[in-house]
Amino acid sequence: MSCGIIGLGKMGYNLALNIQKNNDIHVYNRSPKRVQELVKQSPGIHGHESICEMLSAMESPRTVITMLPHGEATDAAIQHMVKTLNPADTIIDCSNEHYRTSRNRGAYCGSRQINYLGAGVSGGAMGALNGPSVMIGGNRLTFENNKNFLESFCKNVTYMGPGYGDGHYTKMVHNGIEYGMLQGMADVFTYCNQDQRLMMDVLDGVMGTEIDGYITNCAYEVLNRYEIYKISDVAEMNSTGLWCSQVGLEYAIPTPVINSAVNARITSRYVKSIETAQKPNIFIDCVLAKSALRFVFAQSILEGYELMSTRDFDKKDVTKAWSTATIIECPLIGEDCYQVMRETVDDVRVFVMHCARCGIPCPAIAAALNHYDFTHQRRTSMNFLMAQRNHFGQHKILEA
Repeated sequence: MSCGIIGLGKMGYNLALNIQKNNDIHVYNRSPKRVQELVKQSPGIHGHESICEMLSAMESPRTVITMLPHGEATDAAIQHMVKTLNPADTIIDCSNEHYRTSRNRGAYCGSRQINYLGAGVSGGAMGALNGPSVMIGGNRLTFENNKNFLESFCKNVTYMGPGYGDGHYTKMVHNGIEYGMLQGMADVFTYCNQDQRLMMDVLDGVMGTEIDGYITNCAYEVLNRYEIYKISDVAEMNSTGLWCSQVGLEYAIPTPVINSAVNARITSRYVKSIETAQKPNIFIDCVLAKSALRFVFAQSILEGYELMSTRDFDKKDVTKAWSTATIIECPLIGEDCYQVMRETVDDVRVFVMHCARCGIPCPAIAAALNHYDFTHQRRTSMNFLMAQRNHFGQHKILEA
């Protein structure tokens, strides 16, 4: 078997270095410089100037990993490859693609008798180097034929199901959880008056708890490495958080924290008022901040499991896929998130009150608290809403 990678961005570059520890690897990138840099790293890495050249140099059965941006770039590469590949060969699509698009790609490859696996990859650049988590969707036999290869360079390999989009769907929801967690971290940083030393104190208190994981550790490194105030506060975003919000709306699943994180990024692009409502927070309490982080992490994870419930996934597989070598990994994955929220909710009320008093936005944490309170009311305000709708002649009143 021969293996290759198309696309040598940060993830693809480090993935190639990881693969070459146990396998020779053929690589291609649109920029020859990246190929040249990588070839110098190991005699087991073989660089090529074109996809055709790479495929011709590989021995069948060939497994080709695409580490390209989702959309047109990956489509073009796959359409090019199917002209050369044969039925013994496999394409592993790691494009972080929309799960419906990967369904279409799998069907396209299948119609040409080419094996296809849709693979969500998590772990960040260092995760790719040390062994990422991959979430696989596609034909079970194709997966089994490539399992040993995948396990030779991945720390966590999880087969999610026979659907070509099952792996990408799992990774999409993983990214939605990540959106919520990161916005919760940003909320707490704002609560700390964007003081990096105070934020480190909060993270010190998080160490050893059920939310101690990649995101909290990475945040600590970021605070040590960067002068945050020099970084633009206009957010960039990929599409996965938005896709999660869309799926939630499509299946009538509330995803308040994920939605708030998406909206915060979008809102950051608007022109800000020259008048500011924010005042210095004189109430800073690291215990409250720690509770707020535990609370918002728990709600983010719960939203993720709810989104996964729209598909025929085994919860144990979902937990396995997310809990090791991923960006969202932490002991809370698979644990009782409701208990964490019950333990912390009173602290979170005070946290949100402090933010409101000082004009400090905390969109993710406030959304998590509002959702918690709404679902814990004996009677909600929907009765009044429906009475109004009935008065407009649009809905019938249902007796309680």
